[in-house]
Amino acid sequence: MAKNAGDTIHHDISGEDILVRTDERFVEYRSKWDNNPKTLTKGSFPVHLDIETTSTCNLRCPFCKTTYSRTDIKNGFMSWETLKKIMDEAGENGLYACKFNFRGEPLLHKDLCKFISYAKEKGLIDVFFNTNGTLLTPERARALIASGLDRLTVSFEGFEKELYERNRVGATFETVVKNIETLRDLKQQLGSKTPKVRLQAVLIPELRERLDEFTAFWADKVDQVSYNEMLDNVPNMIKPVQSPWICPFPYQRLMIMWDGTITACYNDHYGKLAVGNCHDVSIKEAWSKLMEPLRILHKEGRAHEAEACAECPMRMNEIKKRAEV
Repeated sequence: MAKNAGDTIHHDISGEDILVRTDERFVEYRSKWDNNPKTLTKGSFPVHLDIETTSTCNLRCPFCKTTYSRTDIKNGFMSWETLKKIMDEAGENGLYACKFNFRGEPLLHKDLCKFISYAKEKGLIDVFFNTNGTLLTPERARALIASGLDRLTVSFEGFEKELYERNRVGATFETVVKNIETLRDLKQQLGSKTPKVRLQAVLIPELRERLDEFTAFWADKVDQVSYNEMLDNVPNMIKPVQSPWICPFPYQRLMIMWDGTITACYNDHYGKLAVGNCHDVSIKEAWSKLMEPLRILHKEGRAHEAEACAECPMRMNEIKKRAEV
């Protein structure tokens, strides 16, 4: 049998581990997240859902696939009806976690805090999203704290204005730093430990030798500092190759786009792996039955036969790492 995934593109470098909790259900959740891919166990329902509140973004970052795909995908905002349908089924099936984003900026959605509160009401124990932080106003920060949001990842390259604004095109360095500091201060004022805040950079070449400075700048502003390896996300620039690598996603999570389309992976920007729409098929059926052909391809070392998998940047990254060993 082909080997399963073992590496990750994510690296925590400073601060507390925001994914460590001692309550029994959380420990169970993280155990399934880690171990299901290793044993190729899918269970009866996903451990996690990626839920796209919107596909639109207010920035044009040069390393982000959304920058290049924004004109050739159908853009929109998830409706309350769609979100409620998803969460009602999720609650009935004991879903542990969800992340409220995919291709766009979640804070553009006017009902984001309502979505978060409903997810918490349905029993999810790890509700979070990634943001560029540009819209994290004091009012929105206060509402996020009140919503019950468990954690928040702010994407931010570096600690210097010129470097940051060159990579986060459309953002202003001082504004976003202030937004993050305001969230920190509001949590202290309100006596809230959540949301835990992770500051996360894409490891652009200019940061590679300056991680100590990067960490020092953010140490008193956030709970955790981390980075993700830089992947080749430019469409049509990835050369498909064969590999026995088995992706962990079919054993952990599903993605639901803003219009209800269910697909396998957050790297599938164009829905090439779509298995239906949540308005026509249950999430449970999509997970248990409709995803099975993709799992078989991975188990048999034939994932390259699925176009979206063949051109996946995570797949390319894993192959590169194994070649270097």
